[in-house]
Amino acid sequence: MSTFEGLKHEITRGIQAGEHFGAQVAISVKGERLLEEAMGMNEAFQPLQQDMLMLWLSACKPVAAVACGILMDRGLLDLERPVAEWIPEFASRKKDKITPRHLLTHTAGIRGATLGWRPKPWEDIIGMICHSKPEPHWAPGELAGYHVDSAWYMLGELIRVIDGRPYEHFVREEIFLPLGMESCWVGIDDDLYEDWEDRVAMVYDTHFGVPVVLEELCSRESVTCCRPGGNGRGPAREFILFYEALQRMVKGESGILKPETARTLVDRHRVGMMDKTFRRTIDWGLGFMRQSDFYAPGDTPYQFGNYASREAFGHCGNQSTASFCDPSFDLCVSLLFNGLPGEDTHQARMRAALSAIYEDLGFTSECSTTATES
Repeated sequence: MSTFEGLKHEITRGIQAGEHFGAQVAISVKGERLLEEAMGMNEAFQPLQQDMLMLWLSACKPVAAVACGILMDRGLLDLERPVAEWIPEFASRKKDKITPRHLLTHTAGIRGATLGWRPKPWEDIIGMICHSKPEPHWAPGELAGYHVDSAWYMLGELIRVIDGRPYEHFVREEIFLPLGMESCWVGIDDDLYEDWEDRVAMVYDTHFGVPVVLEELCSRESVTCCRPGGNGRGPAREFILFYEALQRMVKGESGILKPETARTLVDRHRVGMMDKTFRRTIDWGLGFMRQSDFYAPGDTPYQFGNYASREAFGHCGNQSTASFCDPSFDLCVSLLFNGLPGEDTHQARMRAALSAIYEDLGFTSECSTTATES
């Protein structure tokens, strides 16, 4: 059994280089948990613990995709119907043709309606997006560009309108708790904050050598707000349960989704399209990133390492996180850093760390990104 010395070396190297204070990691192969570990510090004089709630940032986007899948299984959501059929005000300013599929594949053309990290009232956010203009010359579905938050707020509102529960309650009750992810949230209920406060992990900007706490991501106001595209929190050892469950469902086992729905979500739906945000060709499922490094080996951002197969699906978070499943190896990984060191530094850090996992496991000769078709 691997001791993951290569991975631990990469995490330690990053701590010493000031890229992060610490990291949590969980790894399983064929459903067997091979590693659960926290390394480094949460803050001065406080080691990072395995049960601390790390911020996932955009790695939480697939949670919304699975929420949509649950509604699809119940016959309540049709991906091809315009969003405006449920949320009429969204039709304004020529957004009447945008569907849930467009939101999930980052092809809706509403990237400009970005809200940033500062919490705002939910109804204000939805109102602003509904009254925003789509990008010029962007027919939904015909162009692609990563939507940081706008599409995910609309998916959250769509789920709220259809189901009746706020998005954060829906995913807590329908996804996290059924999967055993008891310490995971997309916005902790404010009246429960004191119960969890001591376990909320810090997040640091490490761009400039001296780590600075990102208060806008660590404050009570931020921890308790619902941002469907970026405010998931929980330990790596629980986040990996999400992908272990998907792995089983994709293989045909029953779960919170029908197996065919799980496969539909992670299949490639956006293929060979240049992403106008990342300026690289990246394939996408419905809310899930697909390993696309074969388009530009070593130069495609937010991938799952040098050795991940084309079957790999998951999502990464801004300069910090990666959680995914690689069915070709029956591998699931959740790797969460607490420092944002800048894009170039992070891409090198995460690629090296994820590649080290494959090397530590001996998964380097078969099913590489240049060898296996999905």
